[in-house]
Amino acid sequence: MKAINSTIATAIGQYVGASVKTDKIKIKTIDVLSSEGITSEMLVAPKNGADPAFFDSVKAAVVAGFATNVQALLSKDTKTLSDQAKSDKRYWQQQIGSKIKDLRNALAKREAQGEDGEARGNVASFEARLKRDLTKYIAQIEKGEAFQFPAVEMLKYLKSASVLIK
Repeated sequence: MKAINSTIATAIGQYVGASVKTDKIKIKTIDVLSSEGITSEMLVAPKNGADPAFFDSVKAAVVAGFATNVQALLSKDTKTLSDQAKSDKRYWQQQIGSKIKDLRNALAKREAQGEDGEARGNVASFEARLKRDLTKYIAQIEKGEAFQFPAVEMLKYLKSASVLIK
């Protein structure tokens, strides 16, 4: 197949440009939410009996980002709408939840990173990973046969190294 034509190249370029712009806006939004003390847990719909004020204000902010015709549709009573309009309204209500979930997931990802951008949380220490890997290698060598190195001597060294790790 030959190279793509200029129409396709332009379309791809526009898509990538818009995508990069959207990603930058999302990062900026997460920076603002994070700096204001908003956590991913706060972007979960409140349980029955809990105060919905914060979550409702987040939903309102999402709706404010939609086009005016969508905002008008969402503000109408569902009972007064045609079947097509009801379907459209349902779609946009789902989009509200989807956009909040996108923000929640991005915040959760940010929360899982340390100050230097490295992952943190339930990551095993270097020593624990080394001990686990040595144990795995010892088991593989003990099960294997026909190595290109002296397996008995290798096992001796691996077991000695494993003992050194507390």
